Amino acid sequence: MVAGVEADNIGRPQVFGAGVSLGMFAGIVIGSVVTLWVGEAALELVHRTFERLGGRHDQVNFELLLQ
Repeated sequence: MVAGVEADNIGRPQVFGAGVSLGMFAGIVIGSVVTLWVGEAALELVHRTFERLGGRHDQVNFELLLQ
């Protein structure tokens, strides 16, 4: 009976390894997509913030027109 149990467990490490590999690949792909999505939004937010702080926004500076 012990030999039968060992025979059943021969393929399980391979299936486990395939599952781990598939999970790692899916995690990398999903993480990359989320990082790209959030990274673009964060980069745009930082860009707009620096434009506002630097005074380079799309509004007309009427003080310069009064000179």
